[in-house]
Order: sequence, then C-alpha cells, then structure tokens
Amino acid sequence: GFHVTNPEAVMRGEKPVLEEVGPFVYKAVTVKDSVDQDTRKEHLEYNEDGETLTYRPRKFYFLDREQSSGDPDTTFITVPNVPLLTGFRKIRDAGWSKGTKVDVVKKTGLGTPFINVSFTGLLWGYHDELPCLSLARPDGCGLAEGEVDIFAEDGDDDDEWGDDDWKRKKRETGRYKRDTEEEDEPVDLRDADFASMFRPKAEIVDCKCQWGLFRDRNVTLRKPLKIHHGMADLSKKGLVEEFDSSPSMNWWKPGSECDKLGGQDTSTLPPGWERTQAMDMFISLMCRRIKLAYEKDTEHLGLTSYRFIPPPNAMGSHTDPDPAKHNPDNSCFCLKEEGFSCFKSGVFNMEPCKRTPDLPLGAPIALSYPHFYEADQSFLDAVEGLKPVKEDHQFYVDVLPEFGFPLAIRPRFQLNAIIRKDEDIDIMSNFVDELVLPFLWAQDGFSEPSEEMAS
Repeated sequence: GFHVTNPEAVMRGEKPVLEEVGPFVYKAVTVKDSVDQDTRKEHLEYNEDGETLTYRPRKFYFLDREQSSGDPDTTFITVPNVPLLTGFRKIRDAGWSKGTKVDVVKKTGLGTPFINVSFTGLLWGYHDELPCLSLARPDGCGLAEGEVDIFAEDGDDDDEWGDDDWKRKKRETGRYKRDTEEEDEPVDLRDADFASMFRPKAEIVDCKCQWGLFRDRNVTLRKPLKIHHGMADLSKKGLVEEFDSSPSMNWWKPGSECDKLGGQDTSTLPPGWERTQAMDMFISLMCRRIKLAYEKDTEHLGLTSYRFIPPPNAMGSHTDPDPAKHNPDNSCFCLKEEGFSCFKSGVFNMEPCKRTPDLPLGAPIALSYPHFYEADQSFLDAVEGLKPVKEDHQFYVDVLPEFGFPLAIRPRFQLNAIIRKDEDIDIMSNFVDELVLPFLWAQDGFSEPSEEMAS
C-alpha cells in the first residue's frame, strides 16, 4: 500500500509524498468447481457443443503472517477516501440540487478526502456510513451515525475541518470486522457453507456500515467464464468465448475490438508455443484483454521456458507522439464523449467498467503497472516516493513451450484514485485539476514452480 504522508498539503494543491508500506502476503486459492449449496450442482459444466466448458470461480484469501512485513491489522495508512470520491463523482453534474447532495455526502460517513485506516480495514472492511446510504437499515438500528435530515435546521458549521476533526476521522476508521482468516483447520473449499462466509462490499453489521475495497472478492462466486477445453481442438485450449454469458464485455465502445471477448483464460494455455507468437490474455480484473510478446528464455528447476511480457505500448495511448508507446488499438477504450477521462500512456481509466445502475459514472479508479512502470513521465512527476523497477514491477508469464504450462506467472497492477478538483465543493476546491494517486499495488500468481509442478 501507499501511505500519503502530507494529505493536508495535497488538499491545498501540493504534490503528494508517498511512502510504500508492506508487503502483506495473502495465499489465494481459486476453486472452479465449487458446489451450489441449494442445487448440489458444481459450478463447472461441460457444454453440449462438445468444445467448451463454463465455470464460475471462487477465490479465497488467507493471510500469511510469516511472509508479511508487519501486521496488516495494526499498520495504518493514509489513503484517498474512495467512497467519498465516488459520491462526489456521482453528483458532479447534479445541477441545482448539487449543493444539497454535497452536504449529504459530506455529513454521512467520514467526510474527508483522505482517511487513516488499517491495511486490513482497507481491504476487508472498516466503518464508514456513506457506502450504506442507499441500503435499508435493519429494524432497531435507528439513524446511522452522522446521518442527517436535509430538511431539518442545522446550526452547526461543518464545512471547515480542523485538526481535531481530522484526528477524530482517523480514529473512527480504526474499527473494523476482520473478514479474512488465517489457515487453521482444513476446510473443503469446494463444498463449504459459502452463504455464511460471503461479505458484500458494503454491509450494515451491528447497526454500523462496513465497507472494504476487496470485501466482496473473498469467497464470492464470480461471473461465469466460457472457454474452450481443448479436447475438440487442442490449439484452442483456454480460449475465451463468453464472459457473464455474453460474447462482449459490455464495458467499451459497442462492436469495437476493445469490447470483444477472446484471448486466453489466464489459468490455462494451449501447448506448442513459439517465440514468434503473441500471447493474448483476458483479465477480468483489468476489464480488458492484454497482449504479451516473447522477451527471452528463462530457466526454472532445469526447465527452459519462454518469457512473455506486455510490450511498451500495451497500455499506450492512441494519442501518444512517442512511436514506442503509441497504440491506436487502444482508442476504443477512450470514452471521452461519455464524460470519461482518457489518460496518457500507462494509465487505464476503469470508471466505465465500474458502472452500475446506482453509479452511472462508475468509481473513480484507474489501473497501471506498479510505481507507474512504463507510464507517461507526467504521472511520476505528479507524486514523490515512486521508483519503477522492471524486475519488481513488470507483468510476465514464463511458459513451458512444449506443453503450455506456466512455470511462473506474475500479473502485477496498481490501483490509483482519480481525484478531480471541484470548485463547488470546499474540501475539493484546492486540489490540482486532476490527480491520479496510487494507493495500492498487488501481484498475483507465483515466481517459481514447486518441484512437484516441475516434475
């Protein structure tokens, strides 16, 4: 995670100074054939066409304290207040009613652009009433903490935040309910009581709202993915046909290559790879397909593999004047006509794929490689404390060419908050016009095969 050391200065328009905290290590277990507790059917089935199968994965996260640097329960970091920024994004063009809506957003929940929260709380849940604003409160809970009647007279002036308010907001975010477990007793992750383990992103618990960035990603049954199983045509093994029962992603320009499904499921590859081939992967977490090209031969436990990496223009802008970064194929990710920012090379606006009926403009989140690796220099210049290093921050796949078996795979990505100046909102009026601010980066997969895998 990235700790903002000077939040008040950033609110005045000064450059953010970041301090990297961690790493915190979670063991991730993906189950593709979990059993439905009502129908007793597996969430993996072979389709009648004889060529494809459809599965709905569940992912389970277990904290590995021994491998972690510090304790995520007691490590607190100052980060952008994503629910507040999302609320302001939703009402940015609300017209005559904007002032009233701004007051509701500010007074419900934590009310500051930055919050100080434990790392565990950020991922799995901390107390903030704003994300539950539209949820029905259980009987007996009464008004939420900080909830106001916008028609009632209010003599208090909450528009200015002093030091005492800032410290009070820090303390409030320290309370959370832990939603990940350390591996103690063995559990059958195919056939467990998933309903009791499930946590939505925002939920009222003991009359208080709990919200966490990944709270709904642990245990949750993901959207169905239809892929070729390879038994009819081995060369098509792992090729994606549908996501969420559709041949299109339904996030980008309709009918465009950006919105078209295809590429490989990251969990399985066909055999017979050549150095001259391009690897095309669909990664739902990134809301897109991404292409990788051969870089070099690598060796793992005596086995020679081919390393594939995204080329320098994989996340390149279609307007970049640098030929090495320019990528016209990415133009259909740019939805400027719909009110979304189109960033320079290396930063990908995820707002369009975070749209819901309740959030027609999505959540203000952008994706990049960690430390803005291979991103336009302007993103690095806008902050202090980042140092992109290829060996630490590059996305790569090492594949055993004969069998298509990955001996190492390291998807790496960084989540950034999109913070926009808004002169109609006092606490947002002095920011720079648009700031892409890192708050978390993660890597998945593994860097070395086990001896059992290699054999």
